[in-house]
Amino acid sequence: MKKVIAFGALFAPFMASAQIAQGASTVGGLISFLKDFLSTATVIILAAAVVYFLWNVFGYVMSAGEPEKRAEKQSGIIYGVIGIAVMVSIWGLVNFFTTSAKLDTSVKSAPGLSL
Repeated sequence: MKKVIAFGALFAPFMASAQIAQGASTVGGLISFLKDFLSTATVIILAAAVVYFLWNVFGYVMSAGEPEKRAEKQSGIIYGVIGIAVMVSIWGLVNFFTTSAKLDTSVKSAPGLSL
């Protein structure tokens, strides 16, 4: 049931045939939209990993007398730290290589088609 709700919330604008963006009718606009979408998705996924980590820390503290739950929450804390570290390090590596190679990160527009 949770998967159905998540799927519906994620794809609701597409099912409603909502307009994506004003400039998305061109290739450059679509690339700009995808870049913005991926940037937002990255921040949301990182925030979810932090919430997962904090939820497990809270559960670890609250399960002081129960060794089984404590071990479960401890593994969740470890997975949360690993997930956050991987996401932040990849994000940092991409930014480091982009700036060190002096890459142009602006969106280029594709040439128009004349029929």
